[in-house]
Parts: sequence; structure tokens; C-alpha cells
Amino acid sequence: MIAFVILAALLQQGGPKSLDVDPGKVQPAIVVPAGTVIPITLTSRVSTKNSKDGDGVYAKTTFPITVNNRIVIPEGSFVRGKISEVRKPGRVKGKGELTLNFQTLVLPSGLTIPIYTSLGGAGGAGERKGEATVQGDSSKGDDAKTVGTDAAAGGLIGVLATRGAKGAAVGGAGGAAVGTAAVLLSRGKDLVLDPGTTIEIVLDRPIEP
Repeated sequence: MIAFVILAALLQQGGPKSLDVDPGKVQPAIVVPAGTVIPITLTSRVSTKNSKDGDGVYAKTTFPITVNNRIVIPEGSFVRGKISEVRKPGRVKGKGELTLNFQTLVLPSGLTIPIYTSLGGAGGAGERKGEATVQGDSSKGDDAKTVGTDAAAGGLIGVLATRGAKGAAVGGAGGAAVGTAAVLLSRGKDLVLDPGTTIEIVLDRPIEP
């Protein structure tokens, strides 16, 4: 009986009212396009000496990103990622390398957004190699210095021991050999990215904050 009463009341009122929405008042979705450069600064230390594949890497955005004069990624938003490859510097030649993949953006509101990125620059901490790798400096200059210093020391010892040019030559050759051996037994410079290091990441896909 109650159901019939309700039905009759609805019929008298012309049925349920439709929800009319003004299309002009509907805000379009905000999209941060692919290719957008986001500057970030590291909050964790990573290096070819101590880091390993799979370790996390953490950063914050250092500049607000805007779309249509509206801030969509505020300064200070968190960025999380991981190290996908660590390549230690080799002996004699070779540079240390870290491959970084930043995968998550966390806005101050707590909204977590998956992101797909590549590196745009390493801020002077190293050179960009490929899409996601930072490459360290070469140790060739230091290696040459080590060999030269040991050769000079050996030459001086030869002169003092024999007081002659022949002694200097023998001592220099011996010192150079020692320096070369030291270079062969030691690795090059490790790549170190300290907290505060500035890196640019580039969106490979658009996102909707």
C-alpha cells in the first residue's frame, strides 16, 4: 500500500527531476603533457661505491609546474624511484654509471601518481648517457699524475743512489713502473650524487594530477 502511495506522489510531481549540468561550468581535466621538464633535487645519497641495483632514490621538486597558469605540481612534491643499474668504474679506463628510474610523484595533498620519465640533465654532477643514466668523470688525469709522481720520485732516488744520469733513468723507469702498477690495481673515480644534487627529469607520458 505504501508503495502505491509513493508512486502516486511521484506521478503527481511529474516524476523524478533530471539533473541538468551546465556544460560551460564543467572544468576540463588538467593534463601535464609529455615532454614537460621537472627539476628535482635529491634527498638521498647514491653512489657507484655503495649503492646497488634496486635501491631506492628519493627527491623533491624544486620548481612549481603550471598548466594554463595553474600550479599542478607544487614545489616540494616528493619523487620516488629506484636504481636499475650500477656500473662501477673500471681499472685503467671506464667511468662509473648510475641508471635512475623515477616512477612515482607524491603531491603535498597526498595524491600519488605513477610517472614515466627519462633524464634531462644531471646538473653538473655527471654527464647524461642514454635516457636514464648518469656517467661520472674519467680518472685519466689522476692516473697520469700518479705515474708521473712515482717516476719523478724514482728518478730522484736513482740520482741520490748513484749520483749520475744513468741512475736517474733507471730510477725513473722503476718509479713509472710502480705508478703504472698502482693504476692497474686501483679503480677509477666513483660517481657520487649527494643530497642537494639537482637533476632534471622529463615526462615520457602525460599525467593528470
